[in-house]
Amino acid sequence: MKQLLRAALTLVFICSLALSQTLDRKSARTSKAEQQIAAVNRQWADAITKANAVALDRLFADDLIVTSGNGEIRSKAGEIKDATGAPDPDFSWTHPFTTENVRINIYKDAAVVTGLAKWGFKYKGNQVNQERRYTHTYIKQKGQWRIVAQQISSNLYKKP
Repeated sequence: MKQLLRAALTLVFICSLALSQTLDRKSARTSKAEQQIAAVNRQWADAITKANAVALDRLFADDLIVTSGNGEIRSKAGEIKDATGAPDPDFSWTHPFTTENVRINIYKDAAVVTGLAKWGFKYKGNQVNQERRYTHTYIKQKGQWRIVAQQISSNLYKKP
């Protein structure tokens, strides 16, 4: 009886070690994917601030669908054009495009990112501050994370 109990306890111990190692490996993979997505999310914000069409073209999937705060639907080409259009001489950044409260959920080769985007600019002498919630859906294509869907909330900025 003692030998059976000892064998059962040994088996439980070995199984718990194996499960712990499996969970540690899974956690490391998830952490790496989350780091990759966080980096792509920062690249997106930087590309918006710099009006970098080349970077946005790389970050967006060819079949990107964007739903703007007013409900307008745009394609990849439309989003890049909107984000990188000809600079207006009356426009200047006062606060670069940044993201906060970013949450990342990974689902194998897909991810959902939510966050708060903030930016500020002067246009024709008026200060404009923007805050909008966003949701990105990413998929991994040929080893690269790309944004396939983007939803932006309506303006959250409240005047003081």
